[in-house]
Amino acid sequence: MKTNVIFANKNSIVNQFLHELRDLHIQKDRNKFRNNISRIGEIIAYEISKTLEYVPHLTTTPMGIAETSILKEQPVIATVLRAG
Repeated sequence: MKTNVIFANKNSIVNQFLHELRDLHIQKDRNKFRNNISRIGEIIAYEISKTLEYVPHLTTTPMGIAETSILKEQPVIATVLRAG
């Protein structure tokens, strides 16, 4: 399954991080740049996870048995940030 998520078309905290990546003065802070790239990747993976298929699963906990949802298949997620 292929999923495209375009953050530029909607309000999201990702836009703040993209702003900081693009800003001429903030770009010079390598640590902040690297952290923003990491944050964007995490948020994109989270958003994509909403579209994946899940199956019910019974999990034994200290309090008893709980029904949880787990991924039907382990995904491979690649984020692409491009200039343009």
